[in-house]
Amino acid sequence: MNERDYSLKSLTPESTLIYLLRTLFGTAAEYAVYIPDSGDVVALTKGQLVFLVERGCADAMIKTLPQLAARNIIRPINPEEIEYPQDINALYVETTGAFVGTLETALYPDEPQFPSWWDAPVPFAISSRGVLRLNDTAISMFGAGLEKLNASELPDRDEFIVRLEGTNGARFIAFRKLKPGIFTVDDCTEDLNDAQDITWWAAVGQTWMREVEARGGKWQRLSSIPGGKRRVRACEWQGQIQGYLDIQMPQRNKPVPQIQEQETESQPENLQPQPQQEEPIQPEPLSMRQPDDVIGRIGPQAMALLAAGQSRENEGGFIL
Repeated sequence: MNERDYSLKSLTPESTLIYLLRTLFGTAAEYAVYIPDSGDVVALTKGQLVFLVERGCADAMIKTLPQLAARNIIRPINPEEIEYPQDINALYVETTGAFVGTLETALYPDEPQFPSWWDAPVPFAISSRGVLRLNDTAISMFGAGLEKLNASELPDRDEFIVRLEGTNGARFIAFRKLKPGIFTVDDCTEDLNDAQDITWWAAVGQTWMREVEARGGKWQRLSSIPGGKRRVRACEWQGQIQGYLDIQMPQRNKPVPQIQEQETESQPENLQPQPQQEEPIQPEPLSMRQPDDVIGRIGPQAMALLAAGQSRENEGGFIL
């Protein structure tokens, strides 16, 4: 199988069908073949592409060809039904780029065409047909577990980070695109942990400054220690002074204690207070009772009998 020459850099799965048709006429190829990351290969003749353009699909992207085939708008050809596919050229479009090769390649699309520098002592990864493959250098650094990732779910960006769970904890692997579908991979776990640590302390500092401002304080960042007796705080990170922080809080007046006024007679100064003496218990005054009228009418004889505790019954007297 011939080596793929990805010289058609401007042709990608996001290109339009009209652009694919123009490129096809500019080559010696007779067929256009789209190899998606997942699903069946879509192979079309020049006439079929012209039909799609005339049906109003000129601005549709190449990656929509599987959907157009599923809606029966177009019926792709089967490369197995073509005689001598190894002698017929086709224009291929896939995630890793576009190239011209024989139609035989459409019969075996799963194996990607690795670049000539694939075995260099640099960790490389290639994404093709929903599968992620690593070179030997990347496998020795990260293990084969990275190849278990679903390549079709990788972000469509030039740089992204993948989290890997392992027995020794999580690892973060950075992917950087070299060309469509081919990446360099690097372990950025330590750098990412440092970045998360910096983000945490930055959030702590912002929270603290908001509290200072809420209490009426002011702050400013200084590059050097100011003169005078102002007190500033040195801001240090991993042994390196990053600057100084000057915080000034508003002065608060101390409340004056309130003295209770007592109604007391003025006393000479330096006069020691005398201990309070207890007042002596005074005997209750004798009640002066007025003589009772009844007693006043008792004669001397009756009084003598009362004093002796006697009573005279049946002697014409009376009983008290």
